[in-house]
Amino acid sequence: MVVNVFISAVTTDTLSRKEAVAWVNNLLKSHFTKVEEMASGAAYCQLTHLLFNAINLKKVKFNPRSEPDVLNNWKVLTTTWKDLGIDKPVDVEKMKKAKFQDNMEFLQWFYKFYNANLTTEPEEYDAVGARFGEDLPALKGSTGSRPVAAPARPVAAAPPKPRPAAPAVAAPAVKASVPPTVRNGTRPAPATSAGTRRADPSASEELLKQEIEKHKAASDEWETTAKEMETEREYYYSILQRVESLANEAEESGSSTVDVAALKTILYAGNEDTEQVDEIENEHLVESLQANLDDTETF
Repeated sequence: MVVNVFISAVTTDTLSRKEAVAWVNNLLKSHFTKVEEMASGAAYCQLTHLLFNAINLKKVKFNPRSEPDVLNNWKVLTTTWKDLGIDKPVDVEKMKKAKFQDNMEFLQWFYKFYNANLTTEPEEYDAVGARFGEDLPALKGSTGSRPVAAPARPVAAAPPKPRPAAPAVAAPAVKASVPPTVRNGTRPAPATSAGTRRADPSASEELLKQEIEKHKAASDEWETTAKEMETEREYYYSILQRVESLANEAEESGSSTVDVAALKTILYAGNEDTEQVDEIENEHLVESLQANLDDTETF
């Protein structure tokens, strides 16, 4: 029987974005790099298959190429959930836009739902085989399916042992350079191999350039990740500060309760709503001060 769960914005049973992506990749042997990639719905279809074995993965587009493919995945998922008795509403219009906040909240809920319904450890689950060998998501440069391994080459025979070097022979004396014979009033240009060497760079130089490009790409990726983590930290820290301020206001006014509407506004406000939340907090502060003044006796 399915165990339905509820998760709020403030709970200790949550994951960071890096932990959430790593959790999905560990279960499905996938290659997700960010939460927004879960918007295709394919991973949720296979996670449901892992939990209940009650979804036809042949209908799932693991690497959708268009919006109809994405909508197909969510339709397969929600239809199966309805048959199983899962009462979680899914706002497909929001999910398919691949916004971080919407997909992160949905993934946090599914993490709690998964733990509540897991009965046995999924060690025997062949995630790659269940999705017919497809990479999830498709790796760059691939067509969506795993490449077939090339047949092993036969082992080459050992090279013959080098012959012992012949004894060194004294080099002949260098003859004095003689200017080439002038014919028809012109002298041929001296031969040189410098141009040939410059036009044909060595293999070691090419390998060195490739290594440099790899390190540059890795550096850019780490820098982007660090900025994302800093933004996420500042976002949640600002929410905690506002909740603490709201609690302090209630304590100062002698109230044992907190305004639920104001609390929800703070918890569900995104970064773009910061100014609006500040205005709401200021209004509540003014109302609290006014109530204290009304209760004060005049002399």
